[in-house]
Amino acid sequence: MNLRELLNESCISLDLLLDSKEAVFRTLSQDLNRAGIVEDPDRFRKAVEYRETLSETGLEEGIAIPHGIDATVSKAAIAYVRLAVPIEWESLDGKPVRHVFLLAIPENGDKVHIRMLSELAMHLIRKETRDALNCIKTKEELYGIL
Repeated sequence: MNLRELLNESCISLDLLLDSKEAVFRTLSQDLNRAGIVEDPDRFRKAVEYRETLSETGLEEGIAIPHGIDATVSKAAIAYVRLAVPIEWESLDGKPVRHVFLLAIPENGDKVHIRMLSELAMHLIRKETRDALNCIKTKEELYGIL
């Protein structure tokens, strides 16, 4: 699975000032809508928010991987934001989150969902990748480290 193909350039934002998970979900859902990946950004956002009630999506080291499975998703994709200031998030290490990779999964895409998560996790488990996320200046640099 090629993360570059899943990570749409118009769905990458660096150093946004957002103050809550809800603001992150709203912003990334709208990005996915503008990219033609999500038909109804409000419905998709609600699917992501519902998924958040089931279990925490904050991992460790300031990274979260929330996801939504919904019929309004036309194809599997990832939206990314690096926040200017970390925000509170239910995470495994109890620390705030600065990097959010939002996975958009079509309703019939359960196997894709698992493959996306495992591929992304393989990259993010490496300390050098996590450190590089804090330093990238361009979208191309994000593609380079993933």
